[in-house]
Amino acid sequence: MVAGRLNDLNEIDNFAFEVFAQGFDNNFEVKGQANTQKWETIFPDEEYIFGDFTERLWAYLTIQELLNKKDKGTPEEKGNATNEALSLSLKYNFVTPLTSMVVTKPEDETRSDTFIADKLTEEERGKPQRYGYTPIQASYAKSYASPTYYVDGDPHFVLELPDQNDTLCFNIDDKPGTIFNLVRDPRTGIVVNGQTIGDKKVIPGNKINTYFGRFGIIHEKFGIRLMVSTKEISVSEKGKQAKLFWTDTATVKGTNMDLQVIKGRSLTVTLRNSVKFLIILHKVWQKHPYHQDYLGFYTLDSHLFSSNVHGLLGQFYHGLQFEVSEPFPGKDPNKPDAVMFVKGKELVVTRGWQRDFRQDVKNGENVPCWFIHNNGNGLLDGVHTDYIVPGLFKTI
Repeated sequence: MVAGRLNDLNEIDNFAFEVFAQGFDNNFEVKGQANTQKWETIFPDEEYIFGDFTERLWAYLTIQELLNKKDKGTPEEKGNATNEALSLSLKYNFVTPLTSMVVTKPEDETRSDTFIADKLTEEERGKPQRYGYTPIQASYAKSYASPTYYVDGDPHFVLELPDQNDTLCFNIDDKPGTIFNLVRDPRTGIVVNGQTIGDKKVIPGNKINTYFGRFGIIHEKFGIRLMVSTKEISVSEKGKQAKLFWTDTATVKGTNMDLQVIKGRSLTVTLRNSVKFLIILHKVWQKHPYHQDYLGFYTLDSHLFSSNVHGLLGQFYHGLQFEVSEPFPGKDPNKPDAVMFVKGKELVVTRGWQRDFRQDVKNGENVPCWFIHNNGNGLLDGVHTDYIVPGLFKTI
């Protein structure tokens, strides 16, 4: 659906419209004449649907677009997008990440108190104060059925921790071409490394964005080496080699490993009597001036790794204990800060959002998380450069 609004109906009674669209097999074209004066005549009893509804739909779609823009671009562009989205949210009474919902009692009630929806009492929070902060419990949390650990995007590391009923996230910034160890389990013999790629070119004044463009998965005990890139999938098992492509849907069942490719979308890797990985392919318009295809990596069944598992992701596979204080205003008025107590440290973290693309490769699902700054310093064992390895199939 496409919604729009004319600036001044008084000056335009009749206007021509033309719609052109290009598809894979053929083109679509339609032309016509619209008469604004006949609107109420045609729909005399449905004014509430075709009047206010259309305008509110336009406002809703515009707000969604502005919310997507407020985290991108220059500081001035982010500020303009945020202000415009807030203005429209207030004008049309939409509840968005920039606004709150206030619940009031009817006038005939004996009390006329005003309540903020979902506001917790001290008793409900259920945890004592520490260092002047009150640990927060479920104000921002969502329900988690099982833990999921993944890296996707620029690159965003996301740790869903059901024991804590919350999610942590951090970014790793380094130069394109760097290879990181994501998972290393000496007991099972499983190793996963990932190599970053950059944009085709960098907009002057902007930072270099990096993404994962290749993954190497090794199972030393089975003699398996699997290389996944944005172009192809190569597998070697005890000297036998095979190659798959993203342009085809295919299933390969082996003695020690199964592969399932969904055309242009994902690869599921299942190791015998062991874990399962999901790799998402993000397709970008081939002629895009800056961006290119990239990959996301998701660990399923992480509990099957041994207690010795490590790596940028692997070190969190068996959970993490932390506490988060009551939020307080941060640098971004739309993203509160808090103090996290983890591994004997106190870190200032920021509430934000990342996306999980397992169900919707194009748009993803919003995942609220506490963002750890400075390449995950304080959360990671060591620093992010400790996880750089010299080769895609390096196991040590």
